[in-house]
Amino acid sequence: MSLELLVEVTRNGTVESRHFGAAVVCDSRGTVLESWGDINKLIFPRSALKPMLAIQLVESGAADRHALSDAELSLACSSHQGEPMHQALVQSWLNRLGLTEDHLACGAVLPEHTESAHQLLTSGQQGCRIHHNCSGKHTGFLTTALHLGLPLDKYHLLEHPLQQLSLEILSELAGIDLKQYPMGIDGCGLPAPTMPLVQLGRAMARFARPEGLPDERAQAIYRLHRAISNEPLYIAGPGSVVSELNEVTRGSVLAKTGAEGIVTAALPGEGLGIAVKIADGSSRARSVALLAILDHLGALSDAEKHQLQAHIAPTIVNSRGLEVGEIRPAAFWLSRRDAS
Repeated sequence: MSLELLVEVTRNGTVESRHFGAAVVCDSRGTVLESWGDINKLIFPRSALKPMLAIQLVESGAADRHALSDAELSLACSSHQGEPMHQALVQSWLNRLGLTEDHLACGAVLPEHTESAHQLLTSGQQGCRIHHNCSGKHTGFLTTALHLGLPLDKYHLLEHPLQQLSLEILSELAGIDLKQYPMGIDGCGLPAPTMPLVQLGRAMARFARPEGLPDERAQAIYRLHRAISNEPLYIAGPGSVVSELNEVTRGSVLAKTGAEGIVTAALPGEGLGIAVKIADGSSRARSVALLAILDHLGALSDAEKHQLQAHIAPTIVNSRGLEVGEIRPAAFWLSRRDAS
C-alpha cells in the first residue's frame, strides 16, 4: 500500500510542495474505521507517547503522594515550549522533590519559544535542562522513581525498571509486545520504541476510552484527561495546535504531537484514536492533516473550527507580511478511504 498525498503547500493558488503520509482512525475495540496510506509501516511515535507514559505517574500513587496539580500532570504529558510558565513549574516541582535540574537526564537547551530564548541570551544566560521540551516528562519519571524507591540514576535507560514498566503499559494499550520491535533513543535520552502506525491509533483509542483495562489504570487515564483539559497550556504552550485544540474543544479532543511528522488525537466521548505520520517528517503538514480528519469525522463544531482556523488553513506570509500562499489538505484524499 502506497503513501497518500495528504497536504499541499500553495503559492498564489499554485501547488508548490506536497506532503505524503498515512493516517488511521480506530475505535477502542481496536477496529480500524478509516485509513489512508500504509498504516502497517513501522514508525517512531516519539513524543506522541507522553500522555501514555504519564499513566504510571498516577497509577503508582506518586501523583497523590506528591500532591501533583493538574498543571504538573499536564506538564508531565507535554512537549512544552520552554516559556516562563513552563520553566517555573518544572523548577518548583523539582524543588518540592528535593531535586535539581542535574537529576534530569535530558540535555541543556534553549527554550523552543523564540522570545524566551532571546530573553535568556540577552541577559547573558545559557540554556539548561529545565528548558528542554521533555523536562516535564523527565520530572514525572523522577517523581515515580522516588515514590517506588527506585534508583534515580540512569532512570532513562532501557533496562531501568521505570522504562520496562513504560513498555508494558504501552504494549497493553497498543495490543502488541513492543519489546519485540526495534528500539531507538529519543532526543531527550529516553527509549524510543517503534510500532506500526495502526497500533498507535489503537493505543490512542484505548487512551480515549480505557474500557477493559484494570480499574486503577483506567482511573489514571481519566485523571490525565481531566488534567490536560483543565490545564491545556502546560501540554505545549500558547499558540500551539495541541494546546489550542485541547482548550477550544474543552477536552473532547486531546491532541499530542511527536517529532518527525507525528500527531495523534484521542476523542474520549467517541472512544476514537487518530494517528498521523507525515512521511517527510514535516511539522507544518501534520496538524493540517489531523484537523482535516477531525472535520471529516464531524468532531469539530462550526464555532470550534472558526477558533482553530489558523491551524486548519495556515497562511504563508512573506518577509513583508503579505499573504502569499496556504497549507491545505489535498483536495481528494478524504474521499479515498482504504478498506480495512
